[in-house]
Amino acid sequence: MKMMLRAHLAIVTALLLHHLSLKVIASTVNNSTLPNNSTGFSFRLVANNAIHRHDDGFLHLQHILPTNLQTQPPSSETNTFDPLQNPYSLVVGIGTGHGLRRYILKVDNSVNMLSWIQCVPCIPHAPQHNDIFNFALSPTFRNIPGTSSYCVPPYGSYSSNELCALRITGPGGLLVTGFLQQDHLTMADGSVIQPFVFGCSHSTNNFNSAGMFAGVISLDRRPLSLVMQVAARGVTKFSYCLIGGSKENRHSFLRFGRDIPHDMHYRTTRILPALEAHESEYYLNLKGISLGGQKLESIRPEMFARNSMDKKGGCVIDLVTPLTVVVQEAYNIIKEAVWSELQHQKVERVERPEFGLCFRTTKAAIESFKPLSLHFAEEEAVLAFLPEQLFLMMNDKEGQVACLALKPGNRTVIGAFQQVDTRFVYDVKDSMLSFGPESCIRDTVEIN
Repeated sequence: MKMMLRAHLAIVTALLLHHLSLKVIASTVNNSTLPNNSTGFSFRLVANNAIHRHDDGFLHLQHILPTNLQTQPPSSETNTFDPLQNPYSLVVGIGTGHGLRRYILKVDNSVNMLSWIQCVPCIPHAPQHNDIFNFALSPTFRNIPGTSSYCVPPYGSYSSNELCALRITGPGGLLVTGFLQQDHLTMADGSVIQPFVFGCSHSTNNFNSAGMFAGVISLDRRPLSLVMQVAARGVTKFSYCLIGGSKENRHSFLRFGRDIPHDMHYRTTRILPALEAHESEYYLNLKGISLGGQKLESIRPEMFARNSMDKKGGCVIDLVTPLTVVVQEAYNIIKEAVWSELQHQKVERVERPEFGLCFRTTKAAIESFKPLSLHFAEEEAVLAFLPEQLFLMMNDKEGQVACLALKPGNRTVIGAFQQVDTRFVYDVKDSMLSFGPESCIRDTVEIN
C-alpha cells in the first residue's frame, strides 16, 4: 500500500511538472527533421556479454552450468534461461542542453511495447546506468497532448488534463505508467533526430533493467517505433550485422539509409503484409528446411503457415529472441535428424535445462557438424545457419557440452544468435528483407 501511494504521488508530481512545461512551450509534433547527413546515420548496438565468440568460432555461454538439472519443455517461444535474455541494446542520447543524457535501452518488440525511458520523478524505478531523465532540464522537451493523433491505443489509452497518459504491461508483471512526450534523439557522433516520440515512465514495476537499462527501444513496424518514425521522414531502410559478443568490448551498429554497406550478392525475400491492424512483426514466407544440403522432406510448408485466429504459426525474424524457435512439429524432425548424424560419432548425450539436445563434445563430433538452411518462397532466398551458429558451447565440471541452439514453440522465430555474421537489410517501404554472409566484427568499434 505504501509503495502504491508513493507511485501515485510520483504521477501527480509528474503531472504538475509536465503542466509547467506545457505553459512554457507549445505541445506540437511538427517540423520533424533528421540529421544533416539525413540519408545515412547509425546507432551503437551492444551485444549481451553472456555470450562470447571463442577462437574455435563457436558462441560460448559464459556460465558454468550445473550437471544435475533436468530439461523442462518450454511452454512458448519465450526463453526463460536468464543469461540469454535480451541479447542486444541500443546506446542513445535523449534531450538537449543540460538535460542531455546517454542511455542504454533494451531492444524489445513485445506486444503493446512503446519506446520509453524512466523520467523524474519515477517511483518505483529500476536501477539504471546514468541519471534518470529530467525533462525539465531539456529545452527541446515537448508534451504530447491528449488530442494528438499519436494518443491512441496501445500507446496512449486515455487523456488526462490535456496530457496523453500511457500504461504499458508485459511479461513478468511489467507495469509502466507515465506520459507520452517528444524530445531530441542523439547518436554517438552528435547527429540528431527531432522530434522523437516516446514514453516517459514515472512508475516502473518489475522491469528487468540488469542495473543499466534506462528503458526500452522498439524496432518493429508500429508507427512509433524508432524504425517507423525514421521511415516517416523518408529513410526507409535499416540494417545490422550482429557479432554475438566478443572477448573485446566492441559495439556494432544499427545503420540507416546510406550508412548501410552495399553488396550485389544479397539474397532477398518478401516481408509479408500484416493480417491485422496491430500486427507489427516482420513475417517471412518460410517453405522448408534442409540439413547439410539435404532437404528434410517431412517438414512441410504448411507447418509455417500463419493463423490469424489464434495468432500462432508463421515465421518471423526478431532481434529480441535470443535462440531461434522452430514450430514444435518441425523442431522434433530437426532434432532427430541432428541426433541421428551425431550417433555415428558415438557421443554421450546429456541433459541440460532449457535445451532439447545436448552432448559432450569430441573433435570428431565437431568435425561432423552440418549447416542448417531455411528456404523461403523465393528460390534463391536461402538463409544458412553454419555449425558455429547452430550449436552453443558451454562448460560444466566434467568438460565441454554442445547444445542445439534451437527451441520448440508455437511458431518459428529466427533468433539473434543465428543471425550472427549475416548482414540483414530491412526495406520497410517495399517490404523486403535482404541478407548475406559478412564478417560482422569488421563493422564494429572498440569501446574504452
